[in-house]
Amino acid sequence: MTRVWGLTGGESEGNAIRVNPLIFRRSLQLWARAAICFGVFVLFAVEARAVSLTLVTNNITMPRGQTFQMPLTGSDPDGLPLRFSATVSNKKGVTAAIAPSTNPSLVLNVSGVDSNSQPFTGNLVLQLFQDLTPHTTARIIDLVNSNFYDGLIFHRVISNFVAQAGGSTTDANFESGVLLDDEYVATLTYDGFGQLGMANLGANNHDSNDSQFFITALGLSIDNPTNTSPESLNFDQPIFGQLTSGFDVLSEILFTPIDPNNNDRPLTDVVINTATIITNSQDGVLRLTASAKFSGVVTVTVSATNAENQVATQTLQVKVIIDSNNNSAAFLGPIPSSVVVTQNTAVTFLITSTDIDGDPVFIGDGYLDQPSQTLTNIVATIIPATKRVPNTTRITNRIWFSPDVTLTGVVNLIIGVRDRSHSFDSQAFTLTFLPWSATPTMAITSLRGMVKDGSKTGGDSVNVHGTFTFIGESDHTFGSNDVLVLTLGDPTNPLMVSLTPDSNGWKFHNGSVNAREHVISMVTSNLNSVVSSNVNASAQFNKRSGTFSIAVKGFDFPTPITTNQVQIGIALGNDYVTDVRPWVEKGPGIFMPLSP
Repeated sequence: MTRVWGLTGGESEGNAIRVNPLIFRRSLQLWARAAICFGVFVLFAVEARAVSLTLVTNNITMPRGQTFQMPLTGSDPDGLPLRFSATVSNKKGVTAAIAPSTNPSLVLNVSGVDSNSQPFTGNLVLQLFQDLTPHTTARIIDLVNSNFYDGLIFHRVISNFVAQAGGSTTDANFESGVLLDDEYVATLTYDGFGQLGMANLGANNHDSNDSQFFITALGLSIDNPTNTSPESLNFDQPIFGQLTSGFDVLSEILFTPIDPNNNDRPLTDVVINTATIITNSQDGVLRLTASAKFSGVVTVTVSATNAENQVATQTLQVKVIIDSNNNSAAFLGPIPSSVVVTQNTAVTFLITSTDIDGDPVFIGDGYLDQPSQTLTNIVATIIPATKRVPNTTRITNRIWFSPDVTLTGVVNLIIGVRDRSHSFDSQAFTLTFLPWSATPTMAITSLRGMVKDGSKTGGDSVNVHGTFTFIGESDHTFGSNDVLVLTLGDPTNPLMVSLTPDSNGWKFHNGSVNAREHVISMVTSNLNSVVSSNVNASAQFNKRSGTFSIAVKGFDFPTPITTNQVQIGIALGNDYVTDVRPWVEKGPGIFMPLSP
């Protein structure tokens, strides 16, 4: 038998080929590696998946001067985070921004029966606007983390309106029992769809939010006569989120069979199986803001990009119109919940009101238990339009509360704002007036300067300086939030001037205070308001040196100074206790105090 070695490294014996085992193993390994590499290539070529971006609709209509919350439903094949962006064809007409990706999302796993009596189960994913409504979001997250919503139902469903949830299977009025203040934001209005709002008692029952919420229907639009956006809810039911995925589930909920004679309750319970909070990196919310002077159509190009720079895009046609059919209520910005001062000290703070339609806003105040009753032991003075916030519909006013000299204790009050066609949006707060200390805690020890009672209108002035000391129960300090109250003029009817830390001229450094303000309103001791637009007041108090200076000009004393006695008083410090007493001018520019 002749053996012939072949190039394969095997042996030929007749028709049989015997392969060298070592070479066979190496060849097999090389082939396997090639096959694996080739297989991987084929796998990517055959099963490659791309980023997707879905819009519920590619055409929306929005009111000019307002903001539209547009949901973006994205998907990365490997679950990698998506980055959303948008460009607008006319930036002067509409601007675009993406809600922060750090906003948490609420996931509701829901089961029910659809319009064909078929069971369904699915997820509603809603971005919570933590950046705009932090207090509401925090409360909802607390309820979710305590499993409050697990097992509760959508107890009210109206197909072209809302799906409302948070009621129990036996009591649609079931709630957590903890009320939450309204948290209104000018850019959150009901001109969209799939919007998440707080269910409360509505107009005239502000700050009645608890745990119930609703999601607005699909297909809503401000220019759809049969399926109109519910803008009548603006600033009655606060918005705090947006549905970003699960629109098919919402549709099934909205068209589940209901009992119209039982408050639109579904015939078969639509149950929240579980409620969870997640970080959602796949969906987003596009915020489109239309100029108050623009009407027309713009094109918005929206993109979703993953970490590998794969991009999916969609275009959106945005029609901006004048919405003359809807008028939104005015709402009140945050105010202090409580203020504590000393007896006979005026209280002042800023009030911010917003009316997105630019309507005149009225401010009201009263007692909490009797809001319509006129204040009897406090005079409230409102200084209109102290500040206007640029490029917004917000107006800032200042309010003063001047108490009767004998008033002490806690007073429960309420402040509200409204336009001509809506009820007040109100907020309760308390003023606490602490009794005077038995002894003063701050005293003037020397006083020089000039107190002028001029003959011309607005010709009165005070320009004095001297030294002071802390005494008695004083904490021997000034604070950055202290209010300076000056009592000036005739001892029988002096003028009170208050300088507050919210003034642009208020500076606090190393225990010293430098206050400068254009005073619009000053109050007399008998609580009659004296209003002037030309009064300038300034004061400096140096804690280290114990020196002070006061300058007020451009006003008229309410009572002419007919003697050489004037009253100079100071209230400044955490305890606000003042050394108020008459001073007698003993010589040109030199004053001596009378005994208290």
